[in-house]
Amino acid sequence: MASPSTKRQQVFLLGSLSDITGSKLPSIYQVLGFFLHQHLDLKKPKREASASTIDKLLTFWERADIPTRERQHCQTKVEKLFEEWRLLKKNEKRRSGTQVANEENFKESFDDLFDVAHADALTLITISEDREFLLAQREKGRRGTMAGIDVTLDNKNKRKAQRMLKVAAKKQHEVQEQQARSSTVTLASSSSSADESTGGEGVTGAKTPPPPKRG
Repeated sequence: MASPSTKRQQVFLLGSLSDITGSKLPSIYQVLGFFLHQHLDLKKPKREASASTIDKLLTFWERADIPTRERQHCQTKVEKLFEEWRLLKKNEKRRSGTQVANEENFKESFDDLFDVAHADALTLITISEDREFLLAQREKGRRGTMAGIDVTLDNKNKRKAQRMLKVAAKKQHEVQEQQARSSTVTLASSSSSADESTGGEGVTGAKTPPPPKRG
């Protein structure tokens, strides 16, 4: 994607727009900036712009392996953020104490997490490092990065691969044992049939010796 900052010089409260990058879960500033680039610069309708924003946003959450809310809920949250920004922009010329305070409060949240985690995420997450990472990202300024998450995920994938190999080896061993047992039964059955066949032929084919002649 072309850099949003090359498209627009200044955007109300945000300055220049930017792409969603980095090793943290996306912030409110990043999400709003990406949406505004889609909506204002690329001229996408609001719904389409929020859909594109969610596509980008969820790649970071998937990378962190953290369960999220339904896509529709996430998309609605993006649109509500936009409406909040739009209302502030609409009243930007009213330099009342309330307007100024609202703008400052809005900007203070820019570096905070745009949280789309599942309501039961902390329960659903099974890896302690992932749970700790989400809690850290929810702190002011989003403490932590996904570098540690990537290592944990890599180790998790390795353990999963090892388990799969063990299961496959066990199944192969069981198949080989079953085949060996089947072969043994087949050989024993063939041997028994051969013995019975040989014994029967000896009785049927035997000749009775002639009686001795009298002198």
